[in-house]
Amino acid sequence: MKTPKIKLGRYFFDFLAVFIAVISAFALNNWNDNRKNALAEEKILLEIKNGLTKDLYDIELNRKSHIEGMNYCTYFKKMIDGKKVNIDSFSLKYIRLVSDNFSIINTSGYESLKSKGLETVENDSLRSKIIELYEFDYNEMEKYEEGSLQTQLYHNFDKPIHTIFSSYLIYDDTPQLRSIHLPLVLSEKEKSDMNAYLADIRFIRYIKLLRYDILKDKVNKLIKDIENELQ
Repeated sequence: MKTPKIKLGRYFFDFLAVFIAVISAFALNNWNDNRKNALAEEKILLEIKNGLTKDLYDIELNRKSHIEGMNYCTYFKKMIDGKKVNIDSFSLKYIRLVSDNFSIINTSGYESLKSKGLETVENDSLRSKIIELYEFDYNEMEKYEEGSLQTQLYHNFDKPIHTIFSSYLIYDDTPQLRSIHLPLVLSEKEKSDMNAYLADIRFIRYIKLLRYDILKDKVNKLIKDIENELQ
């Protein structure tokens, strides 16, 4: 009479053992999946952070170039006003006066994230900031630098400025620009046109500089957010 109870007890413990094994296997598999996802997220965030660090270097170079360009506007303003200027590095200043700057954005980390799935970054706020930077801020800067003819310095100002300065420029046998004959003898119209060109160049560079300052601040903040997430 006791045999059925003993068998029932054995069945119960067998069932419990199987149940625990299945649950443990499921939990282990789930843990492995979570660990793989966490490692994938960490790898992608590190890649994005490294790319952003390189972007900061490029942004800073472009900022300095625009600051120099604004200083060159002051240099040429003095020159057309007949004031004394140092012409030792004239050729560099002349070329850089209307040189454009274009950002080289490191998108490999963000492309990896999109390939893996944007939800790989679990922090909603951090994910939104990453998307906003790459899809909006970087694209807006690229459009402003390359997509708008009004803001392209070389395209708009190289030819008219060269027309004013051409008869005063000194070239070597290469021919490469070396220096300039001074003083300039410009007509009132040439002076007026040149002043207008310099004002426009200064304004365009100033606006671009402001945009770079905003972009630099956003990139720095995103790097800090990523570092906090990785800790």
